[in-house]
Amino acid sequence: MKRIILYFAVLLLLVAGIWLIYKNYIFVTPLIIPKVAIQPFLGIDDASVKEVKKGIERYYGIQVTVLPLITLPPHAKNTHILKKYHLRLPVRYRADSLIAYLRRTKSNDFDYIIGLTNQDISVTKDKKPKWLYTDWGIFGLGYLPGSSCIVSTFRLHRYANLQLMRTRLRKVAIHELGHNFGLDHCPSRQCVMQSARETMVTIDTEPESLCHNCKNIMKAKFLLGFPGE
Repeated sequence: MKRIILYFAVLLLLVAGIWLIYKNYIFVTPLIIPKVAIQPFLGIDDASVKEVKKGIERYYGIQVTVLPLITLPPHAKNTHILKKYHLRLPVRYRADSLIAYLRRTKSNDFDYIIGLTNQDISVTKDKKPKWLYTDWGIFGLGYLPGSSCIVSTFRLHRYANLQLMRTRLRKVAIHELGHNFGLDHCPSRQCVMQSARETMVTIDTEPESLCHNCKNIMKAKFLLGFPGE
């Protein structure tokens, strides 16, 4: 009798083990290593491209591929905005149009693509006065969720030496790619994912890293190698 009980106990444990393995295999999303590409646009310097590649690889612990230079798509210029509002604004490239272009042209070999340009980029904000926010210049833009983002060096040179400009560039790239990875703006002032709040001061005072909460969100989705871990 004891043998029969022992037999069924072992059988039950075996079935339970098989179920747990099956459950984990079926219902748990496996972690992936995101494949990221940088798309430099004509005019961007090699040093800035290398800085973004280094910054992403060093912080997220992933390999980044740099694609050949291409020209900016003419349709992304803000010409239609200027005509609509009859504003005398400098020619900029619309960030949302560039993101859409990068998404459409992205190779299936990559999960995410980040565009780099030295031209000024802009968005329209639902704020007043319209003459100011219709074509608002920005540092970068990335959607949540999304597979493409854009970063511009145009405004990052202001009141900065080369070292500070490169630090700003790495932070903006990590931030915009973070949106694509699934991170929203973070309320913590000790996180690179906080909103820039329309000022360079935010970028200069924030760390070049994620806070604990944002890092945990990333770890639940991706196999990443954060510094010191």
